[in-house]
Amino acid sequence: MIDHLQIALADRLARDVPGLRAVLLFGSTLSPEMRKQTSIPDLVAIVDDVGAALPSFDLALPPPLARWLACPLPPVTFALRESGSADTVAKVNVVSFDGVRAVLVRPDDLSLAGRLAKKTRLLRVGDDRARAEIEALLDEAAEVMARATTLALPRVVTLEEASRRCFALSYRAEPRPETAAQIAIRYRAFADDYRARYGPRLASAARARGIDVAGDSLVDRRPASVRRRDVRALARLLRRSRVRALLRWSRQLFVYRGWLPYLAGKLRRA
Repeated sequence: MIDHLQIALADRLARDVPGLRAVLLFGSTLSPEMRKQTSIPDLVAIVDDVGAALPSFDLALPPPLARWLACPLPPVTFALRESGSADTVAKVNVVSFDGVRAVLVRPDDLSLAGRLAKKTRLLRVGDDRARAEIEALLDEAAEVMARATTLALPRVVTLEEASRRCFALSYRAEPRPETAAQIAIRYRAFADDYRARYGPRLASAARARGIDVAGDSLVDRRPASVRRRDVRALARLLRRSRVRALLRWSRQLFVYRGWLPYLAGKLRRA
């Protein structure tokens, strides 16, 4: 259920951010069992142009310099604050529609695809056409993660276990503090959704790689040399993802006001 705070945040972004196409909610505040008293909403704002959207946020740098830093390596994250207050009411990941599409067509890392492939809630969208476009992006993000997951699976694995691995893959793509137990809890919060979302895509991606689908399991009878090649490809993608994640985090030192208290709180909660 969408609460009043989420609606108010989406309305605020629609009012203040030029070229806003959609607002998505993801993260711990989606589920009562994951939400904590200190949790703040994690939002994705999909816009026409990131540079034009920047003045809507409390920038730590002059707009021209912020724009120069913000455009590479989408998304860029800002703290959304109440006027005249130092308290952060939401964390907003800003990315252009074309930027999302480009990242998903040729994924250089799994950060953005991993976020969008998880459970999200559409809080705001312009019209039916925009809704269809956003839903297509979310579907493509899930397909990107499914294809990456099938690069390194056991010889025989159930679709249920493969779905768990697909969910957990984005955490492997960034240096993150979450434990395996915490990731498992997050999966269980929306397990039915993830099975329905990932299962068919994993089966399709597996077939495309020459992996057999036998009932509710994937059976990889390919030569060991082919499997080793795929494992190396995933390892390269994950290394690149982690490096790019560190570059994004370094950028946040300059564009995210209050980054140190936020990071300290995240580590404390983890």
